[in-house]
Amino acid sequence: MGSLKELLALASSQKGYREKTGTGHLDDFEADAGYKDYTKYARDVNRWGLAGCQGQPWCATYQFWLEAMTFGVEKALKHYHMTWDDYRGYNCFATYRAFERAGKISRYPQVGALVVFHHSHIGRVISVRDGRIYTNEGNASAMYGDRNGGTVREKSYAIGDGNIKGYCIMEYCGSGTGPEEGQEEDSGTISASDRVRSYQKWLNSYYGELLERCCGGKLKEDGSYGPKSRNASLAVWKDVLNRKYGCSLTPGDPAYGEKCRASAGKAEIRTGDSGTFPAVAEGILSAKGYYKGAIDARFGNQVRQAVQDFQKAEGLEADGIVGRRTWGRLFL
Repeated sequence: MGSLKELLALASSQKGYREKTGTGHLDDFEADAGYKDYTKYARDVNRWGLAGCQGQPWCATYQFWLEAMTFGVEKALKHYHMTWDDYRGYNCFATYRAFERAGKISRYPQVGALVVFHHSHIGRVISVRDGRIYTNEGNASAMYGDRNGGTVREKSYAIGDGNIKGYCIMEYCGSGTGPEEGQEEDSGTISASDRVRSYQKWLNSYYGELLERCCGGKLKEDGSYGPKSRNASLAVWKDVLNRKYGCSLTPGDPAYGEKCRASAGKAEIRTGDSGTFPAVAEGILSAKGYYKGAIDARFGNQVRQAVQDFQKAEGLEADGIVGRRTWGRLFL
């Protein structure tokens, strides 16, 4: 069946593979190394009846090869939101657009996601920690920003790196990124404290400097949503409103006052939205026991249901939209 763990292990096993000058030694990691873009990855994709594009830049073909070797070609195509007829997994931006049409693009990384760069390059996120992503990439070198380096390598970038166009989010069963098609997510295996801990880690990773400046330091990732976590959530919410909409809120002030109520309509979010506001809503709803999914900064169906349940409990219109009144109740 395959799993994300198996895919990451396969990716790790490919480190050091070098592209070839011809087709004579495609399975050897070092023999006939050169810069003619011949690889075993393109050969195999061609053998499967898809366009492997031998002799051309292969960073995207390598990522599809990992997917197909782990899950099989049919399931890999589903993961890529493509079919046999419209397969374009050999192209970075065509891959990005396929995920974009499916609503699976995020500004925030997850392990297993594809990271697409503005300079036409693609890699696989293998780890996220300390404000950085760690990647496994084909056709790369040790140089920063290189998109045609000829080797499978592991690299690292700041999460906010301006060269990153976005992340193509995969939905692997049991990986923390969502259920496979036709399977239910087993949210009961993740405790409420674990979800809160994940949210605290998210706040520290993305907004650590703000928390140190306005909230007396980063959060203790203890899984307990107390006043410090609430104040950190509000500080981040205010900061985004200030930067995105020119509001004049004070992130270090723990009060949710008249200025917040007046500005909250600008932070309205609904199904299909992504970014900081959905992540804050996920975190607070998790702490209040309504949301049982991953903190992935995406407003999906599970978030909408959690919002509706919260709204019903609070006597609000259960429209599944986090607007002015719902934000006010969330920050109580």
